[in-house]
Amino acid sequence: MTDPTRPETEMIDILSRDGRIVSACAAQEAVLGLVPGAAAGEAWSAIYPLASRKRLEGVFTETTVGPHVVTLEMRASDGARIGVTAIVTRFTDPEQGLCLRTVKWPAGGALREVATLAEEKEILESILAASDDAGWCMEWDEPVDLSAPEQEIIRQVFENGPHWRFCNDAMARLYRTPEGKNFNALPVHETFPRSPENEDFVRRLIRASFDVNASPSRDLRYDGVFIEVENDVRGHIRGNFLYRMWGTVRDVSKHARRAAVLREEIDTLEAILDALPDSVLVVDRDARILRINTSAEELLDLNPDLLPARSIDDLIELPVPLTEIFAVAGDHLPGHPSGLYPVLLRNPDRPIRAELAARCVALRETECLVLSLRARLGPVSQGGDLASVTSLRARGQ
Repeated sequence: MTDPTRPETEMIDILSRDGRIVSACAAQEAVLGLVPGAAAGEAWSAIYPLASRKRLEGVFTETTVGPHVVTLEMRASDGARIGVTAIVTRFTDPEQGLCLRTVKWPAGGALREVATLAEEKEILESILAASDDAGWCMEWDEPVDLSAPEQEIIRQVFENGPHWRFCNDAMARLYRTPEGKNFNALPVHETFPRSPENEDFVRRLIRASFDVNASPSRDLRYDGVFIEVENDVRGHIRGNFLYRMWGTVRDVSKHARRAAVLREEIDTLEAILDALPDSVLVVDRDARILRINTSAEELLDLNPDLLPARSIDDLIELPVPLTEIFAVAGDHLPGHPSGLYPVLLRNPDRPIRAELAARCVALRETECLVLSLRARLGPVSQGGDLASVTSLRARGQ
C-alpha cells in the first residue's frame, strides 16, 4: 500500500477564486504535516507561498481551462518548502463557483521537464504578446509540398487548410479584429485572401526559400479596408514539406500613399521640365552633367544614356571657368536678374551661339548649377561673341 507520508504520493486540492482552500486530500495534508481536514476553509497562504499563489491566480486568466503544467512550492507546517510540479485545471463548481483543481507530484523527472517547457512557452508568448510589432505564425492541416510546380505550391498555400497557430494582440489590433473575437480562431483567408497580389507574395517566398524581409502583400482588415503591408517571413521546412511559417507584419499603407503622391508630383515636375522651351542642364563642380531636359537633348544632339560619360566642357565652350560661374551664381541676390553669358555650343555639324544663365541649387547636400540655354539666331562671328564676355568677369554682371 502506498505510504501517504512519502513525497512521491500524488497530492490534490481544490482552490476557489476568492483565495480559499475548498478541500485537500489526506495525502497532501500528511505530506504538509497537517491533521486531516485542517486545510479546508483556510486561505491559500496557509500552504502556498506568494510566488506560487500568483502563479495559480494567473491560471484563472488563461484563455483555456487547461490542463496547465506549472511548477509550485508548498509550505509544510514546520515552514519547510516542498517543490512540486502541478497539473492545474480550471472548472466551475455549482456551489463554490470558479475553482482550480491541482494535482501535484514532487518536482523532478519527466514532469518537471514538461513544466519547464511550459514555462518557457509562456515566457515566449508573453514577450510576443507584449510586442508592438504584429507577430504571427501560420500552419497547415496538410503540409505544403515544395517539390510540386510553383503554381501548385501557391494553390496549396491557400487551400491546404491554413490556420493561425499564434498571433499576438498587436496582430489583432492591426487587422481591426471584431469585438469579442479571438484572432487566432478566425479563418486565415479573411485577412490573407487569395488575390493576384498575395499570389505574387507567395511566389516571392517560394523563390526565396521562405526567408524574406520587407516583402509586400495586400491584406484585408475586418473593417473591409485593404492595407499595404510588409512581412518578414521565415519558414519551417522539413524534407520537401512546409509545415509552418511565421514572421512580423507592418502596415505601410500611409507610406505607400505618400510614395504615390510623391511619384505623381515627380511625374508632374518632370513633365513640366521636359516641356520647357529653354534647354536646361544640371552640372556639379566637377563639370559632370547630372540631368538634362528634352530641349537640351535636341539642342545638343545628346543621348541622355551617355550623360555619365560627358562633361559640360565636351558640349559647351564657356567664356569663363565653371568655378567662376559657380561663384557669381552663389552671390546672386534674390529678385535680381541673372547675368547672361554668351557661349558656343560644340555641335559637330555647325557651332551654335547661345545665351547661358545659371543658378545654384543643393541636391542631396551637393552644390550644383542649373544652366539655362537659349539659342541665338545669326551667324557665329570669329571670336567676337566670346571676347565680349570680358565685361562679365566682374561679379554681379
